[in-house]
Amino acid sequence: MLTHQEFASLLAVGHTAVNDRPAVIPAEHSARLIALGYMADIAGKLRLTTPGKNRIAAGIAALAS
Repeated sequence: MLTHQEFASLLAVGHTAVNDRPAVIPAEHSARLIALGYMADIAGKLRLTTPGKNRIAAGIAALAS
């Protein structure tokens, strides 16, 4: 289960375009989200993984219901 703040960090990274500046999120959020497999640090930039994209979709669907 993610906190609201961790989910917001996941969304921030997910909404960052490849050519944009990297999203700035708390270090503890990035560490936890990487450990959960929702993000990866690629060449110093945080990027969503497929499980991260799925988690966002599930979270948005839960909000809609």
